[in-house]
Amino acid sequence: MDKKYLIAIPILGILLVSMVFFIQQGILANVNQYESNQSSLNQNSAQMLNPITTTYTQYNGTYFPYKVIVTYYPGNQTNENLGFPSAWTVTNFNQDHEAVVNTINPYIKEGLNYEIPVLDYVGGNAIPLSTPPSQLPWAQQMGVKGALVMETQMAGEALGVTLADNLLFVETDSLPGGIVALNPLTGNVVWMATGLAGQAMNNPIVYNGIVYVSVGGVCFTFSEFVHYEQGQYQDIVRARNGALYAFNASNGELLWMRFTMGEAMPAPAIYDGILAYTTGGGCFVGLNATTGQALWMDRFPGLMGNMASVNYYVLPNGTPLFIAGFTYTAPPYGYLIAINGITGQEAWNATMPKPFIGANTGLGDVSPAIDQKAGLVIDNDIANFSNGEVDMVTFALNATNGKPVWATNLGRGPIPPAYKGGMPLIVGNVIYDGNPSLGTVNAIAVNNGSILWETKLPDLQTPPSYPGGPRGSPTYYHGLLWVSAGTNIYVINPHGGQLLTMYNVGGRFGIVNPVIAGNTMFLSNSYGWLIAIPLSQIYSAYTMY
Repeated sequence: MDKKYLIAIPILGILLVSMVFFIQQGILANVNQYESNQSSLNQNSAQMLNPITTTYTQYNGTYFPYKVIVTYYPGNQTNENLGFPSAWTVTNFNQDHEAVVNTINPYIKEGLNYEIPVLDYVGGNAIPLSTPPSQLPWAQQMGVKGALVMETQMAGEALGVTLADNLLFVETDSLPGGIVALNPLTGNVVWMATGLAGQAMNNPIVYNGIVYVSVGGVCFTFSEFVHYEQGQYQDIVRARNGALYAFNASNGELLWMRFTMGEAMPAPAIYDGILAYTTGGGCFVGLNATTGQALWMDRFPGLMGNMASVNYYVLPNGTPLFIAGFTYTAPPYGYLIAINGITGQEAWNATMPKPFIGANTGLGDVSPAIDQKAGLVIDNDIANFSNGEVDMVTFALNATNGKPVWATNLGRGPIPPAYKGGMPLIVGNVIYDGNPSLGTVNAIAVNNGSILWETKLPDLQTPPSYPGGPRGSPTYYHGLLWVSAGTNIYVINPHGGQLLTMYNVGGRFGIVNPVIAGNTMFLSNSYGWLIAIPLSQIYSAYTMY
């Protein structure tokens, strides 16, 4: 506006124009804030919409260690059909760990952009994504490597999100654990449950309008160390604060729950109405997914479920085999066990294929991927520990009988802390798998295990000074491979392994797989955040459809 004209305006006019200007600037600031970080807007919106709060202190006469508080915000739900699937039956969506979800919503197709501090909602503390590891809790006492691991295991989000039933679900580790269901379009909280018996550190599983959350911590009591020192491996139980919860997926109503022997960190799997889960007490349990009634229970004393979430393979006669990994504290350090989902009988068990010798947490860490068409179980684990170094091995088993088919060494390097392997993804005739010890992504032939290519991820700090990565499975979408590791999203040519771009998000990605719908990538982060990013923002050459 011309200065001479402004001088001629009466004082009242000047004030009015100024007020309009600043109001406009405020609106623009709010719009920018909405697009880049909706945390304040979401929190205020949730508080204004007359929440419905329900407190649960017991179920079927058994009292809870914490009050389970479910807070429901009906006004935050979307009335639109987003076109999401109604079920999310295993970790990373399906048997082969490909986390691509259909959508018919134009805004998700165009690309959403927000950051939500979900950890704040459940009583935790979402740490700014730009915070260096040296400022994390425990950093002064444990160093940056220990602090990054602790933040993932004890506070933030260890695994990725779930998109199903028109909602976006994310679990939170902050003790006591919690789950948050959000409107995917706005990031507003639709409902959340706090006060779970242990850390919730996996993918929520969704089936027939129910969301399932298994919880449990990573700790041992002193008595377990006594058992270990005395060679009483069969008596060891990992943690004692496990439980499994079933909530109404739409409003968070608690439908049923059951405590478990030992932690229940691994996510369960569901097939044909049967829900199967494992625990730190060596239990492999099948339930009626609707009622929670036990159908069968197997106990393998001394074995412990870690983060190896359950998967399944369907035999030609239609019988499901539920398959999960367990850790053991003595050689061979771990087993993959398959259970007949109808009878509850053990179908087979397997260890690391020769000549490799399993090490440390064994097969209890990495959730196997299942190639239903090829009849293979694909998994990843460390082997041949010596002088602080290990081989990272991806291998295939016959899904029907557990017999080894092939095993491939992805390279030797320093042993990674905590979660040891890389979760595999199967796409067609290729497996994409990470090596957190060396910070590489590998493409492997399904039929014989030959390495097709290997790509080192730049700007990814690796052991022994840092945790390393990638740990979560990649996601294959529109002819591109999308990988979350460290602070970045990497985009790779899946055919030759060429790195196309890297996009810095900040914080840390643990066992996180990118979940993609339309032109939007949904991520959780160890620092306590839920993030939505347009794919075209991550990779400018990406073409929307």
